[in-house]
Amino acid sequence: MTEDGTVKKVHSLIDKVYHPTNLKMAWEMVKANRGSGGIDKVGIPAFEKVAEEELQKLYEELKTDTYKPLPVRRVNIPKRGKPNEKRPLGIPAIRDRVCQQALKNRLEPIFEPEFSNSSFGYRPGRSTHQAMRKIYYEMMDGCEWVVDADLRDFFGTVHHERLIDMIAEKISDGRVLKLVRLMLEAGYMDKGKKYPTPQGTPQGGVASPLFSNIYLNPFDHAMERKGYRLTRFADDWIVLCKTRVEAERALRDAKMILESLGLILHPEKTRITKIDWGFEFLGYKVKRGKGLKLPENKVKKGPNKRNIYAIPTEKSVKRFMDTIRERTKRRIPLNLRDLIDRLNPVIRGWGNYYRKAHVRKLFNRLQRWIVRRIWSHRYKRWRNIGWKNHPESMLYETFKLVNLLSLIPDLKLKTASTR
Repeated sequence: MTEDGTVKKVHSLIDKVYHPTNLKMAWEMVKANRGSGGIDKVGIPAFEKVAEEELQKLYEELKTDTYKPLPVRRVNIPKRGKPNEKRPLGIPAIRDRVCQQALKNRLEPIFEPEFSNSSFGYRPGRSTHQAMRKIYYEMMDGCEWVVDADLRDFFGTVHHERLIDMIAEKISDGRVLKLVRLMLEAGYMDKGKKYPTPQGTPQGGVASPLFSNIYLNPFDHAMERKGYRLTRFADDWIVLCKTRVEAERALRDAKMILESLGLILHPEKTRITKIDWGFEFLGYKVKRGKGLKLPENKVKKGPNKRNIYAIPTEKSVKRFMDTIRERTKRRIPLNLRDLIDRLNPVIRGWGNYYRKAHVRKLFNRLQRWIVRRIWSHRYKRWRNIGWKNHPESMLYETFKLVNLLSLIPDLKLKTASTR
């Protein structure tokens, strides 16, 4: 914003979007994220063989204003925790993904300073752990009432014109706005038939998370101006309040603001709760408990005066165990070292996500279960002599199995060999 209060706009941006250096950087980012191909059935390996020619072609099309994206490939994947329900995922072609990434590279620095501090999803330098830390401090400050809300089909109900108008508030380059419209209206293919997309932004699109932050930014700032403690990650958000009356008022205000954006709260998944009863957010279950009982010599951080704890949700634990089961099926022909190499990224990734929660007992139980799964795979039966021929200390020290307990930063853990 300028000194006279007017909004500073970017007038020429399309040439920076199609600049060869930006296109090459976008391709490298798409390649690093991997993923499958779109309706043209061209995957990352196939595109890589002709990347130089495709990037040159994309450069020419964007420069001459002749670029047209392909419809996205629609796939329906099971909802987390609800295997009988499906949610649509739109997968753009690789070249279109590169174009979206190139656009995102240029739009993000322009809009990032405008975003609220309450927003944490898909933003550089921000994470789920920072969002949970903010929530923890607010609860420690006496905010014990929670507006736990859910938006109904957010990605399917985004209004194109409203989103483009929001982008136009900062970008006056008509060709960039046209490019955004082309991406939004590309349509999708499902079972060989093309369908239009008069509204919404496809889940699976590279630019969709940025578009969602732009679209919900007015909601963030409106809630902040009213004094509410909002924490949002993409389309998931909660508000922490000190009284039930404040929570009820926050829910009413949020509903009105969202309706002005053409969005609707899910009536069955939106509620007011209290930390005594618990709530779930970003894969964590947060609740007030009786406190963590652990010897003082094993605890590094200060006491939790309000006895608030966070643990992985049951759904998250189940998904983790299902993944380990899938990778340790007895019929999978892997030697012990290859099997552990296959398990380690899953264990490390899941463990690092939850390592700062109250997970000592859970991690201990899961770690012993993982060891038994490895023994079972090795000897093709649950009851076996794996404990004798391949003791835990050997799995950790020789085969470098990741120990979940070793990931916990606040626990002075002894090595497996000395347990």
